[in-house]
Amino acid sequence: MSEQGQQTGVKDKNYNLIAVLYQSSENVLTVQSYVEDAQRDGDQEAASFFQGIVENNQKAVQQAKQMLAQRLQNEE
Repeated sequence: MSEQGQQTGVKDKNYNLIAVLYQSSENVLTVQSYVEDAQRDGDQEAASFFQGIVENNQKAVQQAKQMLAQRLQNEE
């Protein structure tokens, strides 16, 4: 366990998944506001671009949740 893992009591592999889960969730909220801004401004190209980023982050959230759940179950 690295120094970070020793300080938090969370294994690095789990901590990293938690961090990705958090950051990707935050990105969904932030970039969704960019989608709405672009749509309001009539910029469909930017709206589509930002929507793709939202979808990628949503996928990362789901994958991180699945991986984390699986790993936590295996630790019991």
